[in-house]
Amino acid sequence: MRRSLRALQFNSSWHTSCKTYAGSRQYRSTSAPVTAISALETIAKRNPALNAFASHITLAEIGSSETSDGPLKEWPIAVKANITTTLPSATSCASRALDTYTSPYQASVVDSLEGAGAVVVGKTNMDEFGMGSKNMFSMYGAAINPHTPSSGAKRKDMAESDHRTPGGSSGGSAAAVAAGMCRAALGSDTGGSVRLPAAWCGVVGFKPTFGRISRHGLVAYGSSLDIIGIITRNVADVQSVFSVAAVPDPLDMTCMSSPLRARIKALADSRSWITQVRGRSETESAPLAGIRVGIPEEYWVNELSVPALESWKAGASRLAALGCDVVSVALPHTPSALPAYYTLAWAEASSNLARYDGIRYGRRSTTPPDTRDLQNASQKYANTRSENFGAEVQRRILLGTYVMSSAASEHYFTPSQKIRRLIQEEFDRVFALPNALSMTNPLTPPTSRPPGVDVLLFPTATGAAPRLGDQEDSRVANYVNDVMTVPASLAGIPAISIPVGHTDGMPLGLQLAAQYGDDELLLRVACHL
Repeated sequence: MRRSLRALQFNSSWHTSCKTYAGSRQYRSTSAPVTAISALETIAKRNPALNAFASHITLAEIGSSETSDGPLKEWPIAVKANITTTLPSATSCASRALDTYTSPYQASVVDSLEGAGAVVVGKTNMDEFGMGSKNMFSMYGAAINPHTPSSGAKRKDMAESDHRTPGGSSGGSAAAVAAGMCRAALGSDTGGSVRLPAAWCGVVGFKPTFGRISRHGLVAYGSSLDIIGIITRNVADVQSVFSVAAVPDPLDMTCMSSPLRARIKALADSRSWITQVRGRSETESAPLAGIRVGIPEEYWVNELSVPALESWKAGASRLAALGCDVVSVALPHTPSALPAYYTLAWAEASSNLARYDGIRYGRRSTTPPDTRDLQNASQKYANTRSENFGAEVQRRILLGTYVMSSAASEHYFTPSQKIRRLIQEEFDRVFALPNALSMTNPLTPPTSRPPGVDVLLFPTATGAAPRLGDQEDSRVANYVNDVMTVPASLAGIPAISIPVGHTDGMPLGLQLAAQYGDDELLLRVACHL
């Protein structure tokens, strides 16, 4: 899968101008901020064609509600359908199993945003239970990418087969932001489900460090991987939402404690070269001087398209022009990340989705069991789960159950956990900042800049958004869409996708990733990309 590195030199050849990057400005937010009223008006006009929202409130409901004063006052926010809200029948996870479910409580992150003045305007479409990368596996039908290829835009009779996918599984959230139907949206990111749709829809998608934002109220898919992420049209809006959402939560045992957050801050503040960057004006010629950016060699794979490669080069050139030191780094276990990720995610999904049996949770089958099975409850469970789960969810449950079986666990699940640990250790080795989770000695500020990089730069996807029908019969090809995003998910480190280019009118995205807990530096560098 990986190409020979002889053809790619991480030196002066990166420091050249590139029209790909120059053209990316059309994807930056330069218009006035979206208001709640304008968002609902846009939803009424555009959602019937894009299918980004599964449900939304009305203008009358906005008029009768009061918003809190705060940094997000009257911001229209969309929430993915697997994040609980008390809106009627809204937390469906795009599945028949939960199509009538109304949550008795709201997710902690939703409460935080509403407490800061935000207005939840609706719930967005998604792949069923977060399982997919094209937003095709949904009981609501596929969501549509708001962007149209330049070649197709000239045709007034553009067929449905020409529509592009917004990516998944948070495709509805990304499409809603890109179409101006909300100012920000929440999504869930298990293996790239916020970053991939953001790249394909030309918006910003941020996956914070695992544990920075509470997951209380997020319907579980892969519990050791699931993270609530943020999608907006620019990095400044991500920072605004993140500052409100990233708080401790006693209701989520995986949410960072206050002492851990303090330890991370002390670590981050101990870097003198980063402190100098914070003190510089944004208008200086080299505002990022002192930042070291790593280019991971293993991400230059055969599947990487020429436009994606050119945008990668242009992004590195841009950072070098801003004063960054751009160097090559090695992450040799990256090729093993994709199979390890799917093995672990499927195993956790088979366990998490066991609760949807029609008794504890979910719609119950109305099909009467065979008279020979009246005393066999498993037949009732089987009817319920077969009727209510889509084909992709059933496939992942079956595979996850298999890899957790006694016969296969030692061959698949255990080696995948070992690979995950190796990937985490590789990230720790390439970053200059120590991992706060693995520190055993008291903090000693470094007297000089240690080896290692501050951020990594690599593509979010191998190319632009494919047509909705492309690769429909190739499940493996659909899984490969996550090849650039799953390593950061396995390691639990923060990553953000930024729109930086286009090909045939369709957006391309680049990812920046940083050490565990170094979200603030990541966002600062992202502001310049």
